Amino acid sequence: MIGIDEKQQFLLDQFYKKEKLWGADYYLSDVVSGIILSITMIMLIMPVQLWEGDVTAIGIALILELMGMECYVRRYLWLRENGVNKSVYQIVRLVPVSRRQFVWYILNKLLRLCFCLTGVSAACQVVFALAFLDTLSVWNLLAPAVCSLFLPMVLTASTLLWQVSSE
Repeated sequence: MIGIDEKQQFLLDQFYKKEKLWGADYYLSDVVSGIILSITMIMLIMPVQLWEGDVTAIGIALILELMGMECYVRRYLWLRENGVNKSVYQIVRLVPVSRRQFVWYILNKLLRLCFCLTGVSAACQVVFALAFLDTLSVWNLLAPAVCSLFLPMVLTASTLLWQVSSE
């Protein structure tokens, strides 16, 4: 059974709290992911009924969200030191932290972000659909769950697992 080792998770928390002084790369990644995810959320809070069957908006929102989440995850994977990108796992494994716990830590952060985005977009879709369109559809809850939780989590997590396993 795969379990979460609280001690290793605590060590990772401490490592990332100390290493927030990474400089421009760390904060630039946050700013870029924040801007991209904000644009995505503006698109996803519009009720599905406004799209009228045009799924290009969903595709654009999904691509933007994947880009934003990739920028968000990048700060947990790479560290720029003396002009050279280094894998954070290569540094953290000396702490000692297993590869599995390292991946669990990043997936937990990613899942928390996905749940927040899904909750906000679903709540806004329901409120806006009822307030302005006087109609409610199951798609007002299903579209945010698929576009903000399921697909981004699966695609970003698979990319993350591929990146960490290739180190």
